[in-house]
Amino acid sequence: MTVFKYALRRGLMKPVSLISNCVLPLVLILVMRDGFEMDGGTGFFLLAFLLMFGAFMMAGGIQADKQDGVTVRILAGPITFRSYLIQNFFAGLVPMVVLLLILGSIGLGLHGWNIPFTAAFVICLTLLSATMIGLSFVWAVLFKEKEASLVAFTLIVMLMGMIGGLMIPQGNMPPVLRNIGAIFPPHWAARGLEELITYGPFTNMYWLSMLALAMFTIALLAYGSKRRLA
Repeated sequence: MTVFKYALRRGLMKPVSLISNCVLPLVLILVMRDGFEMDGGTGFFLLAFLLMFGAFMMAGGIQADKQDGVTVRILAGPITFRSYLIQNFFAGLVPMVVLLLILGSIGLGLHGWNIPFTAAFVICLTLLSATMIGLSFVWAVLFKEKEASLVAFTLIVMLMGMIGGLMIPQGNMPPVLRNIGAIFPPHWAARGLEELITYGPFTNMYWLSMLALAMFTIALLAYGSKRRLA
């Protein structure tokens, strides 16, 4: 079994992953009818906040591999460290993309989204998911214990969600908090979503927000790929 298949099956079999990556997002977009209108709604931001946890859970198995010594055994074989990380990355990202395509299809049929709007929605939350997977690699470097890792991550995500604009609208925050929030990935996801539902897809600010998320992803993956992960 390849690392990709192993990591994918492990991520999908977690009850927490199934709930956060399947049940809750589908319930949210099906039930919260007014929250996903193209001209505005809080559902987009709640969904982004929820998917932050889902992406981390999908890729969180790398933490278990480190704690259980699986990483050392895997790297003792023919697989390279880079291949191990790449396969774990895509094992976490692919299910998130599939979920977002399903959510986008629901948006097209139920909420009246058009194709450009849906494409921008999927791109934004895919990049946010990729960023959170990169953050999971960093977490595996910083924490040995899974329990401590999960507690710390939950607190950090709550903080990032609040000052980043996913839980509290950025327009309602003091300028100081908005500036602080800009150093966290959720700020740029919220900016992209706000730009999307206010001005439509693919504006200059939207693409700037997507570029910021992509740069966060690259930086986190680069740091998380340090050899001391093993």
